[in-house]
Amino acid sequence: MGQFGRYVIDADGHGGEPLGWRRRIPAKHKSLMLEYIASIRAKYSDVPGGGMRVSDAASDVAPAEDDLEFGTPMQPGMFDPEKRLVDMDLEGIDVAVLFPPGAGEEWAMGDRDFAAALCATMNDARAEYASYAPDRIKLVAKLPMIEPKLAAEELERCVSQHGFVGMVTATHVRDKNLDDESFDVVWETAQRLGVAVCTHGGGQAPGQTPFIIDRFDTRLGIHAITHPVGAMQAVFNFTVGGILHRFPELRVGFLEAGVGWLPFWLERLDEHWEMMPEQAPIIDRPPSEYFLGRCHLTTEPDEKMTPYVFSSVADDIICYSSDYCHFDCAFPDSVKILEARSDIDEGIKDNLFSRNAAKLYGLAIPE
Repeated sequence: MGQFGRYVIDADGHGGEPLGWRRRIPAKHKSLMLEYIASIRAKYSDVPGGGMRVSDAASDVAPAEDDLEFGTPMQPGMFDPEKRLVDMDLEGIDVAVLFPPGAGEEWAMGDRDFAAALCATMNDARAEYASYAPDRIKLVAKLPMIEPKLAAEELERCVSQHGFVGMVTATHVRDKNLDDESFDVVWETAQRLGVAVCTHGGGQAPGQTPFIIDRFDTRLGIHAITHPVGAMQAVFNFTVGGILHRFPELRVGFLEAGVGWLPFWLERLDEHWEMMPEQAPIIDRPPSEYFLGRCHLTTEPDEKMTPYVFSSVADDIICYSSDYCHFDCAFPDSVKILEARSDIDEGIKDNLFSRNAAKLYGLAIPE
């Protein structure tokens, strides 16, 4: 039980990659790995800390700067599981679901074999990290979505061998939307295995086909728009696009995109479906009915629209997220900030902190 008297599941934390994990890539892919790292450095040079939280406490344990590391002084818990548990206890988190980096690993260098090797190497390294405390550290898999059959096979491997609780994908995969039927083999596998499908991030990763962000020339603009607009696109694909109709047991999270846009978007999708149902022949009910009861979002600790979404949409949608330890996270106070909020009904806070995430990921909550 967390320090604030509630059981807390972090539905969207980050990290879990041991230092030097990229060196584990099979030798035949080493040259592509070097090119890939160079592309990431170039792409994210204007993000504070390269996207990571940097602090004085982290400076003494920064990863060595070499051709396969970024040299960013990360919070030690990002790569050291023992220190991660210390930080989880400090923040008041009982269980954390950790997400991998979002740098286009799904289609890295446009090479399906390299992308598959990169994802497998990352997933195995992260499984090693989580094995330190498997009851408290849970993982979602990064998959080579450039080749859906390989992605489905990697998901099966990660769940069966390592006990992963879900998968993550970008909100679109290069020139394909997620409702492209080529991805059905991935959704079928996730449904059969009973694990969550999560979208995370929009169109800013190296090699991604731009979506909206190509009209912005600053990281401020790109970062502000890519996550929520990408999530709106993904919600359309899963509802109107028919994924949730074809796979009625699938559980889905649209993460790190905030929550304030959801009431407007579901209402708008329903309105348009009612006016033009013939243009969505796959589905047989309003898009919101597919969403409700099966889909989840994560909130920022101080997001003002959170109570409104709870009251106007449903109380089983929003999950707590630490976003540990990105440059814009609220560590070590994210649980504290939410717990202290008087505008969120006390009866809903257990849903926010644990029940909704437990439903998304299929996790048990201690009695």
